[in-house]
Amino acid sequence: ERSGCLHWLRRLRPRVSNELPDPRQGGLMATVDPDRLYTHLCWCGTAAGSDLFDMHVAASILAIAAQEAETENVSQSDRSGLDSRETRALYVMLFPGGMSALDETVLNPVTITDDESALRDILWMNSAAASPFERMLAHMIARRCQRPNHLWQDLGLGHRSELTKLMRRHFPRLAERNNRDMKWKKFFYRMMCSSTGFSLCLAPVCSECDDFDHCFGPEDGESMLARISNGKPLTLTAQETEI
Repeated sequence: ERSGCLHWLRRLRPRVSNELPDPRQGGLMATVDPDRLYTHLCWCGTAAGSDLFDMHVAASILAIAAQEAETENVSQSDRSGLDSRETRALYVMLFPGGMSALDETVLNPVTITDDESALRDILWMNSAAASPFERMLAHMIARRCQRPNHLWQDLGLGHRSELTKLMRRHFPRLAERNNRDMKWKKFFYRMMCSSTGFSLCLAPVCSECDDFDHCFGPEDGESMLARISNGKPLTLTAQETEI
C-alpha cells in the first residue's frame, strides 16, 4: 500500500525519496529543504492513512511557506496563515508522526488584514463540509493569495489542475461560480468587491472588457518547489508574475 502511495506522490513530485527523512538527524528544519520537508510530511501522512490529495496540498503549502519564511527571515505563520495552535492541529490531523519537524519552527500569532479576513470568510462560507481542515485550508489560501505569483504556484502545487481539483473538492460552490475559469486571485477579489457593493470593473460584462485576457489568460509557469529544487530564486521575472 505504501509503495502505491509513493508511486502516486511521484506523479506529483518526481523528487520524492524512497526513504523517510529523519528530522532528528541533522535537524530537518535547521536549514529548510522544501523537498525534504514535503517528503517527510507525505511519508508521515501516508503512514497515518491520511487522504493523499489533502496531504499533498497541505505538505506543499507548508513546504513553500517554510522556505519563504527562512529566506525572508519571518515566522512560518506569516507565510502559511496558520498560527501555532492551527499548525499543530494540522500536523495532528494529517501528519501525526511528523510533529518533531516543528521543534525548531517559529510560529507566531497571525496578523490579518481586512481583505484577508473577508477572503477567509468567503472561502469558509462556501466550503463543502465546513470541516476543521477546510477552515485551515481557507486560512492558508487567503494568506497565500497575498503572494505575487499565480495562486497554484503560491500554494506550492505542481500545476493549475491541482488547484482546480482542490476548489472542486473543498469549495465546490466557488468552483461552480467560476465556470469561465477566471484566474483564481482575480475571481476572489471580484467576489470581495461584489460583497461590498463595489466594482473595479468598468465594463458591464467580462466579454466586453479590455482586460479580458489579463483575467482569463493562461496560468502557465514553473512550480515554485521545482524552481527551488533547480536552484532558481523565488523571485520571478515581471513576465512570469502576470496574474
